[in-house]
Amino acid sequence: MRVLLTLGLLFAGVLPVAAQSPVVYRLAVSGVVENGLAPYIARGLREAALAGASAVYLDIDTPGGRIDAAERIADAIGASTVPVYAWVNPRAYSAGALIALSTKAIYMRPGAVLGAATPVDGSGVKASEKMVSAMRAEFRALAEAHGLDPRVAEAMVDESIEIPGVVRAGELLTLSTNEALRVGFAKASVGGQPELL
Repeated sequence: MRVLLTLGLLFAGVLPVAAQSPVVYRLAVSGVVENGLAPYIARGLREAALAGASAVYLDIDTPGGRIDAAERIADAIGASTVPVYAWVNPRAYSAGALIALSTKAIYMRPGAVLGAATPVDGSGVKASEKMVSAMRAEFRALAEAHGLDPRVAEAMVDESIEIPGVVRAGELLTLSTNEALRVGFAKASVGGQPELL
């Protein structure tokens, strides 16, 4: 597992930091969200806690993937004793949006996107209403837990939800960085890791 420690630029490997400097862990969430990602994130969060880290941030660039894996990651984030933040760099679609919403706060790089979370089956067909309802509730609960507008979160899952000035009925919600800032889903637009830290 590659976990990076730093307060400056991050490079491959582990960088030493001064003893008095806070330690921040970076965990990559890249590519398709698969079952192997959940234990990687859980292990990284445990290591960060043992190291006395001040924070962990998830560097997210994913088209989505398995809902069950994303839920396991969200559970690990919720149980973490170290604050966990998301940096959408540059996309958090579907399962990636669920992971981002489970963190303490979301930061996005300029031009990033967050959302498009309707569950689909293996062939890309929209899942049953039962699955859509469950995912809508999951997104709503995460938004409520973090003081975000639950209707905005639900609109990422269900295109029938209309929010005046945000999304029309029949359109699935995906937020750009500026839109996420406007509706309060992103804390700030940050262009790089040093600025994020």
